[in-house]
Amino acid sequence: MTDLTQMTVTELKHYLSENRRNDDKFSEGLTELLKRDTNPVVYSKDIPLEEQERIFMEKIAKH
Repeated sequence: MTDLTQMTVTELKHYLSENRRNDDKFSEGLTELLKRDTNPVVYSKDIPLEEQERIFMEKIAKH
């Protein structure tokens, strides 16, 4: 099992890219990446899937 907490942001982004089709691994990696954000933004749970994907990809690209 990969220890995501020991990865750098760059390594996490690579991990997300490599696991974008694996829901569990992508979710774990994204959760770790978002935990590191000191100024998080809270989104509504009702955001359409396409908008969620856009937001996630934008977030990943920032780091």
